[in-house]
Amino acid sequence: MAIGPQAILGRMEQRWRFDVEQAASAFWHSLSVRWNKLLDIDLKFMPVVYFKRYKMQIDLEQADLSFEPPQSEIQYFPWSDKMMGFHSLAKWESFRFEMDATVFPCLGNRDGCRQLMRDLTQRSNFVPEATWLALSIASGVPDSPVGTIQGLQIDNQLGAIQNIGVVPVFRGKGIGKRLLVLALRGFRDVGCKRVNLEVTIHNLGAIRLYESIGFQTVETVFKVGNVPVSA
Repeated sequence: MAIGPQAILGRMEQRWRFDVEQAASAFWHSLSVRWNKLLDIDLKFMPVVYFKRYKMQIDLEQADLSFEPPQSEIQYFPWSDKMMGFHSLAKWESFRFEMDATVFPCLGNRDGCRQLMRDLTQRSNFVPEATWLALSIASGVPDSPVGTIQGLQIDNQLGAIQNIGVVPVFRGKGIGKRLLVLALRGFRDVGCKRVNLEVTIHNLGAIRLYESIGFQTVETVFKVGNVPVSA
């Protein structure tokens, strides 16, 4: 039985589509394999770097916690489960381009910040009284997170500040200092006498802020981090 031109063209088109699909499938599979291998290489061969950090401490019995910022479009809110998402967003916006995100990779990832907030607030030594959020009310309602601070209690008399962060465009307005003072008052209310925090030695602005309130360097510590190599 003879095969007409239309049938021949139809079979050729089917074969061409099959070849194209097979080639595309093979290409994306190859690309995926190469990408995964590249990621493996990056993870294996990124050099280990030690980041120098200061552990600083303040004596709450000697600290001046009277700071009140000037009137602004920023409001401060104590801890509430309903604010979890705002805290996570403020943390991510504050740290994702900072050196701290290299030392603590979860800070450079939005999901990582969400998980970190969940982990912190579920710990038995979480201190709600020392956990505060700064929200911008420029739109008329407090809907834009611009700063966050969290607290943990190490023992009956010692507290620890976790991840105080202010979104870059809102820095220099007294927000970090206000968050710090509110957290320290919260630690004092639960009976802490001293409070610790850590800061990377290159973060000179933060160090000046902490010293202005009364923190003093008590120890130098080193944190391990992996830094990608530029090609």
